[in-house]
Amino acid sequence: MRVHLGIAARRAGVPLPLEALTTAREAITRAFPVPAETVVAHEWHSARGHISLLSWSNEPEDHGLPVMLRRDGRVAGITGHLGRPSDADTLLAASRLGETIGRTGGCFSVLRACDDDLAAATGSTGACPIFYAETSDVHVVGTRALLVHLVAQAARTGSAWPEIVWDLPALESMVRTGYFLSDETPFEGVTALPPGGEIRIAGGRRIVTVVPLPAARPMPASKRDIRAQVGELGDALLSSVEPLLGTAEPVRLSLTGGRDSRLLAALLHGAGIPFVATTSGNDGDPDVELARRVAAALGVEHRVHRPKRSPDGESVVVPHPLVRAHNVRYACEGMLSAYENVPGPARFDPAPRMSGHGGEILRAGFLHNQEDPGHKAVRRRMEGFYAKNADLLTERAREHAQALASPWLARCHENPAEALDHFYVTYRVGRWHAASRASLLRTSNPIPPFLDNRVVRAALSMDPLWRRSEDVVHRVIDHFAPELRGIPIEGRPWRFAVERSDHGFVNRILRRRARTRPPVAGAAGGTGGGKPWNWRLTPSEEVADLLRAGIAAPGEARVRESLASLVEGDELGRFLAILPRRRMDVVWNLYAVATMMADGFSDPSPPGLAPLRIPRPG
Repeated sequence: MRVHLGIAARRAGVPLPLEALTTAREAITRAFPVPAETVVAHEWHSARGHISLLSWSNEPEDHGLPVMLRRDGRVAGITGHLGRPSDADTLLAASRLGETIGRTGGCFSVLRACDDDLAAATGSTGACPIFYAETSDVHVVGTRALLVHLVAQAARTGSAWPEIVWDLPALESMVRTGYFLSDETPFEGVTALPPGGEIRIAGGRRIVTVVPLPAARPMPASKRDIRAQVGELGDALLSSVEPLLGTAEPVRLSLTGGRDSRLLAALLHGAGIPFVATTSGNDGDPDVELARRVAAALGVEHRVHRPKRSPDGESVVVPHPLVRAHNVRYACEGMLSAYENVPGPARFDPAPRMSGHGGEILRAGFLHNQEDPGHKAVRRRMEGFYAKNADLLTERAREHAQALASPWLARCHENPAEALDHFYVTYRVGRWHAASRASLLRTSNPIPPFLDNRVVRAALSMDPLWRRSEDVVHRVIDHFAPELRGIPIEGRPWRFAVERSDHGFVNRILRRRARTRPPVAGAAGGTGGGKPWNWRLTPSEEVADLLRAGIAAPGEARVRESLASLVEGDELGRFLAILPRRRMDVVWNLYAVATMMADGFSDPSPPGLAPLRIPRPG
């Protein structure tokens, strides 16, 4: 992973305060939780000392581009995956950084500096985020929110070891949903740049601009139009993986029985890129069995990673909840629930990896599981995003959530399909996936074709209701790997095979395909059997007691007071009393927030607590 931080004085030519630079150098151990001996630091400072760029990396020296790029008096740092290394020169020279990134292959963000200005930009999804803050003396911009906050606090207070100040109203989203449905962060004064965003600081002034997500074209009106648009998307996908043709070792693909990872398997196969497929689960699980069939059809090696069990096989072995919360907190900076699986710190592994995360973009984002795409139903869905678990919140926290919902509710009235489509990219990818991706970047080399700027723009330019039908994804898979015809998918069947409409040329084509497609033996287009057992949703009493304790008794009085500003005390008491019988997702969310405020990012070393054994059902 590469971490970059830019600091610019608000008064041109005035040197940066010493406390800000000192804090940046010392706080990196808190904001970049990897083995310290693997981190290499780089610094650049303007001639007048009013702009600085600081960079850190735990990647091998020979992996990828230089950590700090230099050309014609400019320096830059890139975090994430740049498709073609030669594009780095274009980014260094670009006059409009945000627009240039949107046309450049890869999933990355850029921080750039020279003697006159400091600039940064995100890609089309914001999956490699940029955060920013300002004080009366400095502007701070960086790829890690905690580092930006600590440096801003140092400049504000004059302390080289400042305290964290929580943005309590913003944390209502973490309590309710386990990630942020806004541009806010856990830290007061720190904001995430939106997808397609660019921030430029020159002469002490800050300007933020945003390249809007592309508007969709109308539904194709002919077979020729269908082929043309699917071809554009296929070409963008091929371009996203083309640089892997020369990789030294096979891509490690996380393959399930679903649509998205299958598309990646088909893409790698069609592009002629060697890969090995891995699936997490047990023999007999639908994901394992279907992934095995896909790998066999494509002639690639398939490995199964089974959950860690006790010697007698009767229990699964899982990290202590405090260790689990610690790993999520430090890797994802308090912007993801402790429900999520996040590994602890480890040495960086440069082998390329892929998974199906973000594939819903090709299936119209949150429209993909929206049964009724009409105005009223979409508005109810949008209201639900901001009302979920709101019964636990204080009145102030509920009002904050509703204020955030307002502009999106207006978009639902104007264009309901586009609203859910873009909402997914902006927050599910730009916030949830961005936080999750940070945990991957610190230890590995994830290559995300679905988040490639060109792929995203090609997909969003296609009619969202067409993408929702899953016809687009099905056609792309069929194009790259016709060998996969006849292998069912996990869960529900392809949407276009079960949803019929009497209107539109595309729907007539879809109905004809559904009628002529041969049935798959043993499946009606998808697999049944239900979801595998999940210990996080049905925890043992031991785990439930640990979660209760972490939420109800987080330690210092000020932590309890902070929680009380978010969650109604009586509601919380009644809620905790019913554990572990329902709504375990919000329990993990609350646990993440409570333990974060109690710990305060004080020690990046995971607590030395023994793993727990969770008895398997049956």
